[in-house]
Amino acid sequence: MKIFLTNHTKTILKPLADVSSELKLSITEIDTHSIDESLKTTIPDLAIVNHMNEETDIIIKKIKAVKTPPFILLLGTKEAIKGLMNGISSGADDYLIMPFTKDELKLKINVINKHIITHKSLIKTKKKLLRYAKEDPVTAVLNRRALLDEMLNEMGRSARKGDFICSIMINLHNYNELLNKLDIKVFDIFLGEFASKLKKSIRPYDKIGRFDLSRFIIFLPQARNADAEKVAQRIIKNIQSQKFKFKESYIEPSVSIGISELDPDDMRRDPKLDDHVINDLILESFIRRSEFATSTANEKGKNKIEIYTF
Repeated sequence: MKIFLTNHTKTILKPLADVSSELKLSITEIDTHSIDESLKTTIPDLAIVNHMNEETDIIIKKIKAVKTPPFILLLGTKEAIKGLMNGISSGADDYLIMPFTKDELKLKINVINKHIITHKSLIKTKKKLLRYAKEDPVTAVLNRRALLDEMLNEMGRSARKGDFICSIMINLHNYNELLNKLDIKVFDIFLGEFASKLKKSIRPYDKIGRFDLSRFIIFLPQARNADAEKVAQRIIKNIQSQKFKFKESYIEPSVSIGISELDPDDMRRDPKLDDHVINDLILESFIRRSEFATSTANEKGKNKIEIYTF
């Protein structure tokens, strides 16, 4: 356990030193004036703060202000009980009255360690739940709802900055054929690899999601049709050059790609109208144009690209 110790005295250091080896503690003594710099480089699991005066509350608030604050244990004498109460109000998580024995400190640190482990586990679980709520479980790209939310957010930003944006729809036309040919588990692996090739074709800040069973949408901020066409060409190249092998044969996905562009002027709205309704209508039209272009591309043959034109 990493521990920052501030406002320390010999009374505090002795019992800490006695239990540090047994409890595997890594203790760093921090000067109160350099605590800001220390927190920039290292976030401890536990911060032990000895209550000295009203500046202690300022120290606690500084520690609590970091992105993932550590557990804060406040130390003080019975005479400083009012200061301890203020410290708890400022953000300290627990307190320990001095003087204390080695066993009392050991017990307190063990309880705190259990709290820290539980808290970290809850954070991990929360992150997983958030990821699963936004992620398609088979392809590990955004699911439909999360993708549409991202597109709506970017449309608002692009409207304010006057940026063009593009949508690329990729339709896997032989989806049912491949599903019938392959075992469901193998097919899911194929879809995961297919989505991975799509991700390798785009910029880090572009968004990709599974729109429905056989269709994916790539959303390109700050892009025009020519930029989107280059991405589409990379997608075709990646699919054709890196074959999907199953047993002794190769799986050949057949795709059609449709591109549409959204002018920032089309996103400028009448302030009297409902933003959410208008945004949804604009987004639906934007996607439908990509969908139409995809259908036109499919009519031209396998692995073709079509740009929507009015």
